[in-house]
Amino acid sequence: MLSTIIAAMLPLIVVFVLGYRAGWHHDFDGTHVAVLNRLVMLYAFPLNLFVGIARMPRTILAGQMPLAASVFGLMCASFAVAYGVSRYVARRGGAAAALQGLAIGAPSVPFIGSAMLPVLIGHDSTAVAISAAVFAMVLVQTPVCMMMLGHDATVADGASVSFVGQVGAALKEPIVWAPLLATALVVLDVHIPRSLLGAMGLLGNTATGVALFASGVVLFLQRVHITLPVVMTVLARNIVVPAGAWLVLVALGLPHDVIRATVLTLSIPVGTVVVILAVRFKTDEQEAASTLFLSAVASVLTMVLFILLTAQH
Repeated sequence: MLSTIIAAMLPLIVVFVLGYRAGWHHDFDGTHVAVLNRLVMLYAFPLNLFVGIARMPRTILAGQMPLAASVFGLMCASFAVAYGVSRYVARRGGAAAALQGLAIGAPSVPFIGSAMLPVLIGHDSTAVAISAAVFAMVLVQTPVCMMMLGHDATVADGASVSFVGQVGAALKEPIVWAPLLATALVVLDVHIPRSLLGAMGLLGNTATGVALFASGVVLFLQRVHITLPVVMTVLARNIVVPAGAWLVLVALGLPHDVIRATVLTLSIPVGTVVVILAVRFKTDEQEAASTLFLSAVASVLTMVLFILLTAQH
C-alpha cells in the first residue's frame, strides 16, 4: 500500500526537484517559467483534458452516477467553503482567497489519479472519478478562480470589467473551452479517431511534467516558505476535505465502494493548476509552490490513513 503511494508520488517529487535544481543551476529563471506556463495553459493542459474526456465511454459514467455526483459535488462544495472562509473569516484578498480555495478544493486527480487509483478502487471507478474531478475543475473551479484573479488584475490596473465580460474572458481560455467541447462531443456520441487523439496526447501528456518542472523553478526563485496559510491549506486539502467527505457520505447512507472511491480520490494532494494560475496572474507564487510541495510530501502519510479508514471490515 505504502509502496503504491510512493511509486505514484515519486515522479512528481523527482520532476519538482529537477525544476528546483534547474533554478539553482541558473538554467531557468522567471522569464523561462512564464514561457513554460504559457505552453501549459494554452496547449498542453487543454489538450490533456480534451483527450482524457473524449476517450471516456458514456456507458461507464452512466453506470456510476453516485460516484460521479459525489466527487463533483464535494469538490465544488469544498472550493466554495474554502473560498468563503479565506475571504470572509481570514479576511484575505479576493485573488489570494480564490487560489487558496482552488488548492483546497482541487486535488491533482487529472494528473496522478490514473497512476494511483486503479489499484485502490478499480479501473472503471477510476475513470469515473477522474472524469468527475475534471468536470468540477474545468466547469466550475478554474473558470470561477480565473474570473476572480482577472477581476483583481483589472482593478489593480484601474480598469472595470462587467460580470458578463469576466465570464466571456474565462470562456475564451483553452483550459476552459477545450474540455467543454470534449464533453459536448461525448454527450452527442461523436467519436474522434483514436489516431488523432493520440497525436493530441503527444503534447497533452507533457502537461504534468512541464507544470511540475516550472513549479520547482518557482520554488527555488521564491524559496519554500512555511506560513500559516500554507499549513492550513495543506491540512484542509490532505485531511479535512477527505475526512469531511467520509462523514457526509456515511451520513447519506451511500454504498461502501462509493464512499471509499470518493474519499480516496479527494485525499490526493494539491493540483499543479494552482501554481500554473499563480504564475499566470503573478499572485502568491511562493505560497502556491510551497503548498504544492508540502502537500505532496505529506500525502504519503495522509493517504495511507484514509486507505486504512475506508478499508472494508
